[in-house]
Amino acid sequence: MKTKEVLEARWKVSIFALLAFLVASVNSAFYQIDGDTIPLRNDVPPPLQNLIPEHLASTFNAFAWLQWFATNGPFLLALLATLLGGGLIANEVSKGTIFFLLSKPVSRERILLTKYGVSAALLLVVSVIGGIGLAIAGTALRQPQNVLHLLIATILLWLAALFPLGLALFFSVVLSDGFRAMTFSLLVTLAFALFPVILPNGWNWSLWHYWGNLNAYLNGGFPLKEYLVCLVTAAIPLLAALIAFRRKAY
Repeated sequence: MKTKEVLEARWKVSIFALLAFLVASVNSAFYQIDGDTIPLRNDVPPPLQNLIPEHLASTFNAFAWLQWFATNGPFLLALLATLLGGGLIANEVSKGTIFFLLSKPVSRERILLTKYGVSAALLLVVSVIGGIGLAIAGTALRQPQNVLHLLIATILLWLAALFPLGLALFFSVVLSDGFRAMTFSLLVTLAFALFPVILPNGWNWSLWHYWGNLNAYLNGGFPLKEYLVCLVTAAIPLLAALIAFRRKAY
């Protein structure tokens, strides 16, 4: 089953892995290290502007964090997560292979967790490749990255992607339609990430706020709160998907 899931997802993962590498490395390569500093705050989305200290606004690390971990990384990983999760069960239903799958001497929970686990592992691979691209860009610009800081931020980005993956899996079970599952999961993810931002003092209620931590990336502090929030938001849709799949009649 694991091999089958990897083979079915290989082209999606290959494309997004290449995109992650290029986006993380090429965008970071635009950083200027000569006398002209980058007006970083002018390019930052309004919710993120106050998170970047003035004295760090023109540093490479702040620029790299903004370009990958705060914006492009979450977008790419969330999109890949919905593409992977939306078809995990819905595709089996549409092809009629769901009956063969359920006839195996394994529990429904194990079937679902195996599919989810493979997709989560593939998301981790793409997240790591993005981090490698960022590290290469930093080395090329003589701005070497701290490996531990980069690893902490990369894992946090991966944990953030598990929320849309769980949502896509849940809708894949409930709707039995891959396209609708991907659409609904993407819309719900965007709602939780963007809608609170437009409310007064709503930034702390946005998931976007917890998907990247600048202090951890710059100073190496462990973002415990962000990790816990991402773990909880990843677990809720996964548990909902398990319950729905257990009760679903095919």
